[in-house]
Amino acid sequence: MSKPASKGDKFAAYDKATNKKMAEHNREGGDVRKPVRDVSGASDASKYDRGKFLARKAGQALSMSHPLKNDKGEPTPAALQFKRWDAPIPKNRADLQKLKTQGENIKERLAPKLGKK
Repeated sequence: MSKPASKGDKFAAYDKATNKKMAEHNREGGDVRKPVRDVSGASDASKYDRGKFLARKAGQALSMSHPLKNDKGEPTPAALQFKRWDAPIPKNRADLQKLKTQGENIKERLAPKLGKK
């Protein structure tokens, strides 16, 4: 009998599959950048991209009522996508709202430096 995969293993599998899809999309002419995982040495543009992602995806998950856990209580891809960007995995709608607000604040703070609206 095989032992169940740990949460770290599940995220690693999710991350690997997502990276593969991103690479395929980019080969076909897309322009998807890898997530910003370490903000300590990141440029302002990369931090802005991270904020933009957090605000967009959290808002999308809120408006579409994406489930954040499956029947087994494990995070769904809708929740795991935030871990790829070094954000906490949301457990409920309040967590999603916090991520959305955090992303909007990052964008608002960095937009003037980058000449964005």
